[in-house]
Amino acid sequence: MLKTLGVDHRLLDRIRDLHGSLGIDVACITRMVDEDTPRADVLRDLGERLTELGAALIRRSDDVDADVLAKLPDDGWLPEAGVHHQALIVAHNVGARPLRCGRIYLGLCGAACFPFYGRDLTGRTARHDRCRACQDRLFR
Repeated sequence: MLKTLGVDHRLLDRIRDLHGSLGIDVACITRMVDEDTPRADVLRDLGERLTELGAALIRRSDDVDADVLAKLPDDGWLPEAGVHHQALIVAHNVGARPLRCGRIYLGLCGAACFPFYGRDLTGRTARHDRCRACQDRLFR
């Protein structure tokens, strides 16, 4: 947990640094375009910073995805979350890259789902009906 917080803080610092210098970079590039005096060093510097930051963000995204997937059933089917006990009748699929809103995951059909059974190693979700809309989206 502490390691990931450090990574997130470093990424946030890099984003803030980019935000702080981006106005100057845009002004410089605008001036180059207006005056038709291109400078490769300015373009390369900004391009490298954007590329390196983008790669770091993608790596972090992959780590977050792996952490999320490690807590969910391998098949991606989760019971619907709801206030009524009837909500536990239907299971929805959250897809290969689940979208999480707090503790709730969104099914492919948009339904709110909750991993009531954790990784569901005993297959309890199998007793729930599968959402037809999720199945259609999953097998397109």
